[in-house]
Amino acid sequence: MIGEALGVLAYWLGIRRRVALDNLTRAFPEKTAAERHALARAAYAQLGCSLVELILPMPPVEFDGWEIYERARAQGRGVVCAIAHYGNFELLARAVARRGVKLTLIGRRLRGAFNRWLVESRGVHTLPDRGSSGGAVAALRRGEVLAIAVDQNMQPSRGVFVDFFGTPACTTPAAAVYALRAGAPLLAAFPVRSKIRTHVVKVCGPFQTSKRGHEAVLDLTQQVTRAVEDAVREHPDHWFWVHRRWKTRPPG
Repeated sequence: MIGEALGVLAYWLGIRRRVALDNLTRAFPEKTAAERHALARAAYAQLGCSLVELILPMPPVEFDGWEIYERARAQGRGVVCAIAHYGNFELLARAVARRGVKLTLIGRRLRGAFNRWLVESRGVHTLPDRGSSGGAVAALRRGEVLAIAVDQNMQPSRGVFVDFFGTPACTTPAAAVYALRAGAPLLAAFPVRSKIRTHVVKVCGPFQTSKRGHEAVLDLTQQVTRAVEDAVREHPDHWFWVHRRWKTRPPG
């Protein structure tokens, strides 16, 4: 496919290749260098396919665990969904919107005409990752789904450290915080690419905790981060290895 070729070309051109290989070394130290290079090439090919799919008619998207979402929605307090830069994550918002789900997404502000088109084409309400608490809580009170990416590096002032592939990773606690504040169920969703150009979104959860206060936030954040790790271990080529996930380090 053209997408795969574009992705592999980006790999051979060295575009953030060192970052990807450093991350793969941290996550899979037991693999050989050749195995990690092969995983990196596969991940670049997957990213290339995802990019091309955004400008083509949307491929079929199925859901494995949709009943989990239905039960969560039936509680009437909205649903918080942790997502990751995994598979063709851009298709996830589009597929959910096509099912008539009211979705609000918290995301970082992106620059450039292409990125503006990317955000607008999702067909969902997007809140900035700063100063959006009021809008996020309001969306849950309206019974909507609040989607939050939980797999990006955070600054210490905005994140908490939880384990990710055996190494502390500074992670947004937003999914846990909003779920606890609104009493909303906390789920996670990961789109998996099949060999026949279809995608299956695996819905996980609900994630629950018996802890309170900050310990509850840490517990839930660790649970959803572990769900991301499990998904990445199952399909290592699906994750966004070019992001410096472990950039922020704990004090000392």
